[in-house]
Parts: sequence; structure tokens; C-alpha cells
Amino acid sequence: MKKFLSVPAYLWAVACFLIIPVTFIRNDALAGQMARLSFMKIHPRFSGGDINRSYLSNGLHVTVNDPVFNGLRQRGRQGFVQVRFAPILEMPDTIREAIDYDLDGHDDFKVTIVPNTGMTNLASQAAAVQEVTVSSPLKTDWVLRVSLHKKKAASLRRQPRL
Repeated sequence: MKKFLSVPAYLWAVACFLIIPVTFIRNDALAGQMARLSFMKIHPRFSGGDINRSYLSNGLHVTVNDPVFNGLRQRGRQGFVQVRFAPILEMPDTIREAIDYDLDGHDDFKVTIVPNTGMTNLASQAAAVQEVTVSSPLKTDWVLRVSLHKKKAASLRRQPRL
């Protein structure tokens, strides 16, 4: 009797093994529906993080995202901030912008971008700002990622007991 029941079970396992990959391969409609589920979220490392603030400046719509710091249990030390420059009418010959990503009232870095050549210069004005890791055109916009190093706050250090 055991052998008799194991044959259909093995046949069912083989059928599922063949059906499941066929269901998902080249099925963009199903993947799109699954991506819209409420618990699905794109990791900030790929999306650039949530939008922190957005404003108009020099014919550009500037979007500054929240800083992204990865870590398994806590925020990592290395991260980045993403800035997107979208032209209102057309992309200017040179983009010059001062960015305050942490909203402390002081510019953290100044960036100069020449979209025609892709040349990007960064002038850091904060200790956490390191370098430009990505400076890339999209269809009509320009995206910039600046690497950050998490500041060590002096207030978090333990004071020795006397």
C-alpha cells in the first residue's frame, strides 16, 4: 500500500517541479501584480531612499532623499544621499547647487555638474560628506549619489566615572 501511494506523490512532485518555474518565467504581469502587494518594498539601496524634501531652484526641480545607511542590526557607518535634478523646461548647460541633506540650516556640499560632458565636481562642507559615487543622466533628469560617513556624536561617548 505504501508503494502504491508513493507513486502519485512522486508524480505530483515532478509536476509541481515543472509547473512552478513555467508559471514565473517571462510572466511580467504576475510579477507586476506581486510587486504591488502592500508588504513588498524596494530596498532603499536601489531606490535611493524616501524623499526628504523637494524644491525648485534655477529652473530645476531638486529632490533630496533621506540618507541611506545599511547594516544588519543597526545603521552602518558608510552610506549615501541621493539627489535628483529634473529640469522644468530643459536641462541647463551647468548645474550649480548647494545641498543641505540633513536640514540643519547649513549647506553640506556644493555640486557642479556639466550634463553635456558628465563632469561632476563636489565641494564638501561637512565632515560626513566624502565623494560622488554616482553621477548619471536618466531620460530627462540627472541623478547624483554622494557617499557619506556616519558622524560619531560626542554626546554618545561615555564619560569616565570619577
